[in-house]
Amino acid sequence: EGPPTQNVHFLHGGLHIYDTQAGVKKHAFNDQGESIIEQVKWNMENKRFPTFVSEPSHERKRVRIQHNPYLSYCFDRLGGLDGVLFIYGHSFDANDRHIFDQIRWSRVYRVFVSVYGDEDSEENTLMKGQAQAYLGAHKVEFFKAESARIWR
Repeated sequence: EGPPTQNVHFLHGGLHIYDTQAGVKKHAFNDQGESIIEQVKWNMENKRFPTFVSEPSHERKRVRIQHNPYLSYCFDRLGGLDGVLFIYGHSFDANDRHIFDQIRWSRVYRVFVSVYGDEDSEENTLMKGQAQAYLGAHKVEFFKAESARIWR
């Protein structure tokens, strides 16, 4: 049996994701030894721009997402989740309310949210309160971000 797989959806895109006439492409370290940064620079120099959402409000972000097939697909997948969800590295700002609405409308019943640094700092106390408020009736639990080795 092979190693388990995990789908990663970039809800707001990323510098390594770009659109071509053939569809959405994602940069990865390639066989020629080019780093992702080198590939992104080449794309920018050749007027191939990354797919990402940087609009200032959740309403405008939602419109941008709906007008891009890849971003729309990721957003719909979020709304279709069920079970347990882990959120790693999020500030729970109001401008991402569209994300929290999708989670609330999903069949997710438990959400684990990472907290970086001092759990009782003013910033983390605010974030935890916002996470509870935005995620509504979902059971929300917090864990130390440093304890999850997600990039191994």
